Amino acid sequence: MLKNKKNAIIFSIFAMLLWGSAIPTIKTTYAELAINPLDTGAKILIAGMRFFMAGLITFIYLGLFNKEKIKRNEINWKFIIFIGIIQTFIQYIFYYIGLSHIAGVKSSIIQASNSFIVVIFSLLLLPGDKINKNMIIALILGTAGIIITNMGKAGGDAGFKLTGDGFILMSTTVNALCTVLIRKYGQKENSYFLMAMQFIIGATLMIITGLILRDGNLHFNLKAIILLLYAAFISATAFTIWTLVLKYHSAGEFGIYKLFVPLFGSILSVLTLGEAFTTNLAIGMVLVLSGSLILNLNKAS
Repeated sequence: MLKNKKNAIIFSIFAMLLWGSAIPTIKTTYAELAINPLDTGAKILIAGMRFFMAGLITFIYLGLFNKEKIKRNEINWKFIIFIGIIQTFIQYIFYYIGLSHIAGVKSSIIQASNSFIVVIFSLLLLPGDKINKNMIIALILGTAGIIITNMGKAGGDAGFKLTGDGFILMSTTVNALCTVLIRKYGQKENSYFLMAMQFIIGATLMIITGLILRDGNLHFNLKAIILLLYAAFISATAFTIWTLVLKYHSAGEFGIYKLFVPLFGSILSVLTLGEAFTTNLAIGMVLVLSGSLILNLNKAS
């Protein structure tokens, strides 16, 4: 189904909507559990719990929807372990720590650079990927839209902070690299199995690390449990969709849709965190959608 470009675009945007809801979900979870901003271990432990459950959910997807026969002797365990360590363990340690030291909207601005980084890695690692005028115009419009959307909303979170801005930038770079690596080396892997195992591997490492580093126990209530389950659903569903899309389509071309993540993040922040809806948000939305439209107009020509 995702071989069809129109279907791939629709599902990509849905995956971006899920990812866009991650920032308010994580920040609300921190608040609900009253996690100390300095308790790095607790943040890593929460991330590990989320991704371990995401791995289990992805195994359920495998059982329900997978049509490919998985041959044990053809599984590239080295690649799966590598992706588990890089994409889940390393990326989300940076992300979960960074997000607690930076405003959510400012984090969205930094994450918007993902599309540029994906294009750069694609040109370096994927010989078949070529950049064209439409792609450049779309990236400029889309990125300008994200910047305008978030202008003046970072509050007092000014200046560069290594554990905030720096960690989110590192997380974004690792994500972009893995996006391209999966397309280059993951073509023969079963997408469901790849995602499930990399979640489990990375999550296990995070749980162990979190248990060692945490300062105190976590006390869950019903709302915190629901938030954690939803966060796991985000990971399992969005990553599964995105990986399947990248098996059939160019990472350089579809990387533009990553621009929807911070846009959706801003909209959901308005709805869930009480931020004001601004003219900048509306202008940014128009620019991002215009960039995506330009990217896909007359692609065949």
